[in-house]
Amino acid sequence: MRCAAQRILHADWSQAPSRRALVLAAPHGRGFTLSLGDPRRARAWLRAPGTLFAVDAPIGLPRAYARARGIRSFRAFLADLGPDDPLFEPIAPPDRPSLARPFYPARPGGATRAQLLEGLGLGCFEALLRECDRRVGAHALFWTLGPGQCGKAALSLWHELLRPHLAEVALWPFDGPLAELMGAGRPVVAETYPTLARRLLALPRLAKRLRPARAALAPALKERARDLGAAFDPGLERELEEGFPRTGEHGFDALMGCLLALAVLVGALPSGEPDLEVVRTVEGWILGLVA
Repeated sequence: MRCAAQRILHADWSQAPSRRALVLAAPHGRGFTLSLGDPRRARAWLRAPGTLFAVDAPIGLPRAYARARGIRSFRAFLADLGPDDPLFEPIAPPDRPSLARPFYPARPGGATRAQLLEGLGLGCFEALLRECDRRVGAHALFWTLGPGQCGKAALSLWHELLRPHLAEVALWPFDGPLAELMGAGRPVVAETYPTLARRLLALPRLAKRLRPARAALAPALKERARDLGAAFDPGLERELEEGFPRTGEHGFDALMGCLLALAVLVGALPSGEPDLEVVRTVEGWILGLVA
């Protein structure tokens, strides 16, 4: 698939603003220029026509949870949530999670996965995973404890960016194939997963939390960018070569996701359009993951 875009943004999103990072790919001549963006401008870019806004946070719901609540469309579910909906507040022990407040726990101490399953009325932890989560080894959406948790990032993304601008943006894959959505002009939001991006870009495993390990990958990342017709601006190139001293692993993940999104748009990688209806309507999918 090859389609035009005014810009590609990839955000490594978090509930904490200090842990957010954003990399921008803007057309320049016959290629693209990669640069660091300001996450505080995410809302403005999200409203800009011709933007592919890729983000490292879940967009969708596990089908077992959706079935229990009678949810048949993630877009409709998100549209029905008010800004003060209880769902946006993770619950803390000794209170128990419920279908209305499934994100658990709000803080460490006294929480177990068994309590989450009991509160939601689901039989096993596997039921909390979406199909794409299973395929890439991602964490369960509703369990918000531990370094790999993604639930709080999802809540922040849904509350701050998606819900307020839902009428203005297209959600992939819920609203259609990526090529059609990009051709329609509206900003398009898609989910990514940095570990999958590393695999698809044929990059070696690394201890990405260590700055020297990130710096050691700079030559390979420059080569991947050149293959995609992209060049680094001086600021991002310096950040890359020094191992992301300012933005840390968040900046590194933002770059990985941006290169993946660019590879999909220029036709170097497939978008990975899902076939299952429940995935297209409820669960969502990860950009580049081929079923």
